[in-house]
Amino acid sequence: MSSDTIYKLYADIIPVKGYSRSILFDMTKNRYWYIPNELYGILVKEIDFQNLSERYPQDRKTLKEYKKFLQDNDLIFEILHDEIHAFPSIQMDWHKPGSITNMIIDIGSETSFDLLSTISGEFGKLGLEAVLFRCFSEERLRELKKYMISLNDDPLNRLCDIQLEISLPEKSHPQKTGADLIQIARLPIVSTVTVYTLSRKLLKNPIESGKIHYLEKSVKGPESCGTIQGNIDAINLDIISESMHHNSCLNCKLSIDASGNIKNCPSMKQSFGNIADTTLEAGLRHQDFKRYWNMTKDDIEGCKDCEFRYVCTDCRAYTEQTHTDEAGLDLSKPLKCGYDPYTGEWEEWSTHPLKQKAIQYYEMDK
Repeated sequence: MSSDTIYKLYADIIPVKGYSRSILFDMTKNRYWYIPNELYGILVKEIDFQNLSERYPQDRKTLKEYKKFLQDNDLIFEILHDEIHAFPSIQMDWHKPGSITNMIIDIGSETSFDLLSTISGEFGKLGLEAVLFRCFSEERLRELKKYMISLNDDPLNRLCDIQLEISLPEKSHPQKTGADLIQIARLPIVSTVTVYTLSRKLLKNPIESGKIHYLEKSVKGPESCGTIQGNIDAINLDIISESMHHNSCLNCKLSIDASGNIKNCPSMKQSFGNIADTTLEAGLRHQDFKRYWNMTKDDIEGCKDCEFRYVCTDCRAYTEQTHTDEAGLDLSKPLKCGYDPYTGEWEEWSTHPLKQKAIQYYEMDK
């Protein structure tokens, strides 16, 4: 028999079921909890603990523990049964006004900043909001700094965020490079500067700035892209809703590799023209450019059973090369993911025996 009083998850708490366990994501407070799939089944609709206790008397202790956990973490609230209609769920639709929302621009020794300057005027027309620069040449940093300053000062674009990732060799030029990085970090539009380096000198005496972060890692080029980490950095409505309806890596993204080729991602092989003779809009109009935009993690083999699928990126540049659909789309799990949703365990992806064939295909073994 149902009681007059029931409980309901707060609207900003999103439960996601995986094969071996589930997760509760708090989109407002950027936090999460692992829960058993049994509890997920209870949380899908309104929760009537009294009715559940009467139906399953052998599980009363467990149900009491579930209720305490949910209340202690401020995940549920109490309402009258006939008031349930007054608390609708959050709409998880995802819409953006622009043609693209974000770009990756790779900077290498061959990059032409003159050509990059010619396409800057298209950023505003396309509705671009964010740019990630990946700099693989320390010697080009000063030119990149000037270009980033021009974007920061341009009133015609809609950019609200610029990020920089730079790879510094062990024998770098810390004084000259440090001064440039500090100037870049001071730009209002720049949110983060990530420095990849194996230099002990730099790691022990980092360049001081709240926006500059150091990772002891060797990143030599776009082939280093696509690693799925065992951590969750951001949980919010925009990320989760986009992942539910679109590809979490490629949707509304346009990239330019170090040679000026227009791509979905600089690490992918297919090119849709070069900025030397093709506008960004023309590249975007190519019939194959958006082919992966609407493919979600629910379509990917393995990922569709993963509890992390709505807060995870989805690399299509490097996959396990195991599944394709009738249209020829690659539905394989990202190669550089070491998580097994069927066991709930992480391991080093590069040593997994079932990934060795794909590793050889991409010539990563060399």
